[in-house]
Amino acid sequence: MKKLIIGVALTFALVSPAMAGKATLKKDGKTYALTCENAGCFISEKISMFKSGPKKKLGPGGVANFKKWHAKYKADGYK
Repeated sequence: MKKLIIGVALTFALVSPAMAGKATLKKDGKTYALTCENAGCFISEKISMFKSGPKKKLGPGGVANFKKWHAKYKADGYK
């Protein structure tokens, strides 16, 4: 049983994308989602709880780039 749990956890870790960061930003009554993963950093407008607009790629992914973009949007007045 222990080997099965370890196998399932390892499989899930290999299949799921590595998430570097995720944030919800608000400005002028609109809500935006900032996400960074291995494929890159993206921003999109949230239309509803389960739906968002088209993603705009900001650049390469990673934790450092997520922090950079998050700080930039905060400095631009996003909450």
